[in-house]
Amino acid sequence: MSLREKKSEIIKREKRNLFILSALSVFEEKGFNNTRIKDITKRAGTSVGNFYNYFKSKEEVIEVLIRGLADLMISKFRELFVYFKENKIPPISAVRNLFRGYAKMFREKKETFLIFFEQMGGMDQKYRIKRNEILDNFTDEVEKIIIKLSEYGARNQNPKVTARVWTSTVLGVFIWWIRSDFKLDEEVLIKNLTDVLVRGTMTN
Repeated sequence: MSLREKKSEIIKREKRNLFILSALSVFEEKGFNNTRIKDITKRAGTSVGNFYNYFKSKEEVIEVLIRGLADLMISKFRELFVYFKENKIPPISAVRNLFRGYAKMFREKKETFLIFFEQMGGMDQKYRIKRNEILDNFTDEVEKIIIKLSEYGARNQNPKVTARVWTSTVLGVFIWWIRSDFKLDEEVLIKNLTDVLVRGTMTN
């Protein structure tokens, strides 16, 4: 690839990211269903025609946002699973570190998380299915952790059910936390969440 082509690719990527950030800002302000393409391009300082050079619709923009969010959510649990396989560390400590990473992620991606959890339920069937797929994939990764915890003496349980409990609790607690503008101290949140989930999983 020539220098000219590289510069062109960089410009395209930056323009695409500008549309994504502008859309995120408008979605937060107006809600997904009330947002028009014109609102996004006005926020980006460009034309509607230019938008269609990068995206077919506002739904395609939200798909990009959701895909990135899903990758972040799932990657954290995958990291913990790998860490459990490679290290002998008390599970409380490892899970607490996981939730510290989640706290940072929820702070930095607050608007995206709120759109995902609060607005997608009002979208059409295709996107409700997409959200459920993401949550199912997330739960599958959690289930691996529950199975791994059994090696540390976790009580006899159905890993799929326990994974669902973890998913609902983790996401519910962090969404509540960002809705409250992070009023609860982060370490207090992490300690309580870890204690409830890990001790509930490990003990009879």
